[in-house]
Amino acid sequence: MTAAAIVRPDFRAALALLAFLLLPCAQVVAQDLPKTDLWLANINANQPTSLAGPPVKINTTVGYNNQPHFSVDGNVIYYTREVTLPNGIAQTDIAAFNLRTRTTTMVNQTMESEYSPTPIPGRNALSVIQVEADQKQRLWAISLTNGEMELLLPDAEPVGYHAWMNDQQVAMFILGDSFDLYTAKLQEAGSSKVASNIGRTLRRHPENGDIIFVDKNTEPWKISIYHSVTNSIQTIMPLFPDSEDFTVDRNGAYWTGNGSKLYRRSPMDARWELITDFGAYGVRNISRLAISPANDKIMLTSEHQAAN
Repeated sequence: MTAAAIVRPDFRAALALLAFLLLPCAQVVAQDLPKTDLWLANINANQPTSLAGPPVKINTTVGYNNQPHFSVDGNVIYYTREVTLPNGIAQTDIAAFNLRTRTTTMVNQTMESEYSPTPIPGRNALSVIQVEADQKQRLWAISLTNGEMELLLPDAEPVGYHAWMNDQQVAMFILGDSFDLYTAKLQEAGSSKVASNIGRTLRRHPENGDIIFVDKNTEPWKISIYHSVTNSIQTIMPLFPDSEDFTVDRNGAYWTGNGSKLYRRSPMDARWELITDFGAYGVRNISRLAISPANDKIMLTSEHQAAN
């Protein structure tokens, strides 16, 4: 089955109302982008169900700072950063926060907007979704060596989000009459639909490379996993009402936020366990999360709270 390549004009109007849920359009006015902050917290090495110390905000700019992802070695946090042009138009480029030097540099600065920076397995490169000049949203690679960009899947669009299953196969959130999960392989034409009505979060299972996603077909929405070998879907656990953001650590435990609170749950647990409440630090409405490869750090995206 081939991914839908065109979104009907009437549906594009509806998508304009979903800027925070989906990718903000490349040509929106700066103040229309949601203002978000990125927070880094340390996980207690001796007790993985607790944190060590308060969270630290890593972004220095006010605006859209979102979609964090750790590098393979855990030393860098890549994220989507809003850049405001002189004419007041906002676009996004990819930033890199170095955990050793505590400094931020830009991975790229293009005329287009890029989102969802994700390390590509086996390559010194990031995959991103670029909103191209004609508003197509396709999957590209950015070399971390020289900054050159390469179109990875010419026929798959419009892509909202993605996650790598291995160095050749990728899972994608495709926009259409519903928001659907597709898989595709590099150097092969076409893509295959595996689930409908999904949430924006896609994660690779740390043990087998299967894709974990949010199934929105029933309430409450549920974390589910697509087993590629058997071409089957398994329900894992429910999320909090209206929540679609989570991450999974290398031990197979899941993390999510609810308001200013951070929760953790293993597949064997009966309920989500409260880890901490970040409200006192100005963190609110936690959305996207990321765990470091060593399981010692967690990134949180939070709604920006202006200083009094």
